[in-house]
Amino acid sequence: MFNLATNLESAAARYPEREAIVFGDLRLTYGEVEAEASRVANGLAAAGIHAGAHVALVCPNRPEFVAAYFGILKLGAVVVSVSALLRAREIAYQLEHSDAVAMIAYGGGDMEIGRAALEAFEKTEGCRRAWFIEPDAALGRRETYADLIAGRSGTRLGAMTDFDDTAVILYTSGTTGRPKGAELTHGNIILNVVIVTRVRPVDPDGGKWLIAHPMFHIMAQTCSMHLCIFNAMTIVLMQRFDPAEAVRLMLEERIESFTGVPTMHRAILDCPDVAPGDMARLKELLVSASAGGASLPPGLRREFSDRFDVPVTDGYGATETSPASCFHHSPEGVPQGSIGTAGWGIDLRIVDENGEEAPRGEVGELAVRGHGVMKGYYKDPEATAAAIRNGWYRTGDLARMDDDGFVFIAGRKKELIIRGGFNVYPAEVEATLMEHPDIGMAAVVGVPHPTHGEEVKAFVTPAPGAVPTPENIVAWSREHLAAHKYPRLVEVRASLPLGQTGKVLKRALLGRDIAEEVVQ
Repeated sequence: MFNLATNLESAAARYPEREAIVFGDLRLTYGEVEAEASRVANGLAAAGIHAGAHVALVCPNRPEFVAAYFGILKLGAVVVSVSALLRAREIAYQLEHSDAVAMIAYGGGDMEIGRAALEAFEKTEGCRRAWFIEPDAALGRRETYADLIAGRSGTRLGAMTDFDDTAVILYTSGTTGRPKGAELTHGNIILNVVIVTRVRPVDPDGGKWLIAHPMFHIMAQTCSMHLCIFNAMTIVLMQRFDPAEAVRLMLEERIESFTGVPTMHRAILDCPDVAPGDMARLKELLVSASAGGASLPPGLRREFSDRFDVPVTDGYGATETSPASCFHHSPEGVPQGSIGTAGWGIDLRIVDENGEEAPRGEVGELAVRGHGVMKGYYKDPEATAAAIRNGWYRTGDLARMDDDGFVFIAGRKKELIIRGGFNVYPAEVEATLMEHPDIGMAAVVGVPHPTHGEEVKAFVTPAPGAVPTPENIVAWSREHLAAHKYPRLVEVRASLPLGQTGKVLKRALLGRDIAEEVVQ
């Protein structure tokens, strides 16, 4: 029996007075965060929500995210972790599909998420209750997070759950255009934390960690939030990443390591608002840096490493693997361009089209087996069976492995676009674009971008009698898709190249040879 809430409960029991969270002027101890998580659990129970129920959490990086997350777990319920970047229609789909019976959402006027969450809640019949964190007046009279925890006891132990019970559902878009809910178990996540802890030095006094990438994303949720709590570290939270503010916080709080998606590394290097003296101080302070969530370009790794005289480590993972499965176990001895080797308790192999293991050095599909692999996709046995075959999760990414077990990503078998560390699946964007009255056909691809890794580009044809413009389509998309999903580049064409089966030939759109093979 094990409940992931034990992670916070254990840290609070050992170090109740140690600072757990720093957020602006607010500084909370582990004892205080644990007590608030208990109040959330007791408030949910008083509202008639029971163990096993699904509760959606729609919140940026704030102390309430941590307390609500662990409060839901303490109840024995399941956290449905929803991106705070989504629009109302996208949130509504996840609320309905996940069978969420309640929602805790941020409603502050500094972000649009409150209005989107409210609209989604009102459209979802099965979601009976919603509590808003610091709701803006524009939301009207709503139940608040303060109402949820008011007068509730600050004492509660996590409910008894099994290691293989679902703890969290995170949605990841699929090639069908509909997001799929990856069910991650209590065991999936805590063992992932263990393998990451094994490869990073632990400060016996806790140390501090800046979390600037969103905790609703699997990378920050497991490899930052849970990792910090497991090691009783102090979490310094940024609600929104800003490179100058990140540098200020690292200097002020004496944070010796930086982790984030590669675009954050790039932003810090290029930030004009950081004084040369502060960059010099940061160089003296930093001991290490790491990247995840997207491929780290070798040139960026070298530039960041040279600028701050620190080793920069990299890794690989997916929502479906909780996420970490392959990473640098030390800064030394990793071949240029490699994402590292398998983590403890994880098996990796490269397979061919028939699922047979490919010879070392040859490109095939990367497959992962071990404690990190998800339980499955919620209410989607067909997608689960397609993704997990004989215990191996088929990532859809093309890679090769050398004789020493080092893995090199060669490309993506699927059409996944990774923009700024966030996954964007073309089919989902295409399905939304096809709802535009002026669009006849749509095809979405990823194109290189100097800071975001990839940018989303749409090729569209006009509907009969319509004259769509790129500007109109971009503006419309911004209203209907999350900020990381909508195409900022649009090209209107009279027709799109089609293959014999009627599918759009995306390689031709990009001016590539249709028979082009993966370039290693």
